[in-house]
Amino acid sequence: MQMKSPTTEKKSQGWWLRIIDAVFAWLFSLLTIAMVAVVFLQVLNRYVFNNPLSWTEEVSRIIFIYMTFLGAYWALRQGSHIGVPTFMERFSRETRKATQTTVEFFLLFYLAYLFKSSMEFSLDSRDILTPALNIPFFYVYLVMALAVGMMGLQIISRLFTVGIKKTILPAIVALAVLGGIFAVAGGGKLSSGNLLVMTVVFLTILIIVHTPIAFAVGLASMLFLALQDKIPLEIVPHRMVGGVDHFPLLAIPYFILAGELMNTGGITQRLVDMAKVIVGHIRGGLGMTVVVGEYFFSGISGSTVADVSAIGSILIPAMKKAGYTPENSVAVVSAASAMGILVPPCISMVVLGGMTGISIAALFMAGFVPAVVMAICIMALIYYQAVKNNMPLEPKPSLKTAMKAIGHGILPLLLPVIIFGGILSGAATATEVSVIAVIYGFVVGVFVYREIRWDQLAPIMVRTVTMTGTVMFLIAAASVLSWIFATNQVPKKIGEMIMYVSTSPWVFLLLSNIVFILLGAALEGLPALIILIPIFMPLLPQFSINPLHFGILTIAALGIGTFLPPVGMGIFIACNFAGIDIGRASRSFMPYLAVLFIGIMIISYVPWFTLILPELFFQAK
Repeated sequence: MQMKSPTTEKKSQGWWLRIIDAVFAWLFSLLTIAMVAVVFLQVLNRYVFNNPLSWTEEVSRIIFIYMTFLGAYWALRQGSHIGVPTFMERFSRETRKATQTTVEFFLLFYLAYLFKSSMEFSLDSRDILTPALNIPFFYVYLVMALAVGMMGLQIISRLFTVGIKKTILPAIVALAVLGGIFAVAGGGKLSSGNLLVMTVVFLTILIIVHTPIAFAVGLASMLFLALQDKIPLEIVPHRMVGGVDHFPLLAIPYFILAGELMNTGGITQRLVDMAKVIVGHIRGGLGMTVVVGEYFFSGISGSTVADVSAIGSILIPAMKKAGYTPENSVAVVSAASAMGILVPPCISMVVLGGMTGISIAALFMAGFVPAVVMAICIMALIYYQAVKNNMPLEPKPSLKTAMKAIGHGILPLLLPVIIFGGILSGAATATEVSVIAVIYGFVVGVFVYREIRWDQLAPIMVRTVTMTGTVMFLIAAASVLSWIFATNQVPKKIGEMIMYVSTSPWVFLLLSNIVFILLGAALEGLPALIILIPIFMPLLPQFSINPLHFGILTIAALGIGTFLPPVGMGIFIACNFAGIDIGRASRSFMPYLAVLFIGIMIISYVPWFTLILPELFFQAK
């Protein structure tokens, strides 16, 4: 699902590119170490020395903003921004190349406007000082303009690599499309409602032609504002920075880093071995091992992409060797990973909590039991298929083997215990606990298991910043579109439409699940979450639905959407490990999609599963 330009796949790098790589590797390492050190210092001073520092939160947020935009630039350079390639893969190679070049002209248009507006936004903040450090906000916001400028230069260098002759027609097409939009909609000829429809249609087309989702959302939003001609474009960088500058969101890079450390440190295989001891001897035990192993690993990684990559790389080959078809292997891993999004810590839960004010700790606690419900549904289907196909039974492990596997898995499973112990005791926030998780992952991987070499730390930190940039730039761009929807009363209008269809909360929950699943597949989880939550959350009082319960349902729906054929990002990753195309995998995945939908319906209509643990620990109402 990543957008990779052929021009970025270099057969050899020049010396100057190697220097740039080295500089950014050092820069990203320094940013990561600095942010971990600052928040760890905050934890140490607050809880050990009882002397909280006033400047640590501000410094960590500034570093976070730098990581977001510099990481977004690096993700563009590496081709790591998320897009939907499904539709374009049906066309010839030449058509894809021409379309890709046209898309890059669209990106260049967007980046030019974004550079201009972000530069003006930075200059306007020269006389405004930060509260703790008393430095001009200009130095905080300037990084956005610099990163966007570097993105523009990266696009230009790609176009030069393609060649002047091959860029003429794509340039004409891009200018004609944009010119046509301005001709039809410019000058206030269309109402805000019609402009919104045009924006959504344009956004859909951009996604279909494999524009990275963050840039597609950003370009569509900017066009809407430019065509409306009532709101200054400086609102775009203002909303983008505002969308990421929240202290709870700082937990995201820490959980990403902790997951990278634990995965590199040989954690996945140990958790899989432990899961195999527990359920491997049951009929269909290897498939069940996937589900249990995913439940364990999700409590460490916090990322669905990391889950399916780690579990799939180990267990899909093992399942094929044990007699599972490649299609069934992909189906089982995809279903388990779709369930795994509910097991905390979860990046989507952090974002949801930051957006809505719902306690992140309560969201974490609320995900456990619904994940068990969905896991049971998946394992029931695995058992039925194993009996039907007369899959062989694995021998029951000896006591010595079982104890050894459990012993090796204890240290990784202590990480979720540390996270929830810190949160539930009230000793630390989710962000502060995530820093402790990083320290724990570092110690276990480097000094206990000794599977992380010192020379692997820099690449780990580069991947952390790159993934942080990818995730947070999505959030930043989606924040603008979400604001546009809010200011144009889209939630109110959708609420009126739903109330016209039915006033039943059961119907509302069913429609909500379907919408989140479909848009979770089309837009990827986080943009869909940021766009849809401000639309649906204001409607909950009308249906007497608990916001915490609804939040968990949205997370579950987005998890299913991530693996929904033919566009779900997760199922593509699983297919890559199995070496099969999406069409073959889709047929085998359909029964699992059905049981996942049954699972989400159960937790939708029985709120007890979601609320029981938060009520016990937080008295959630």
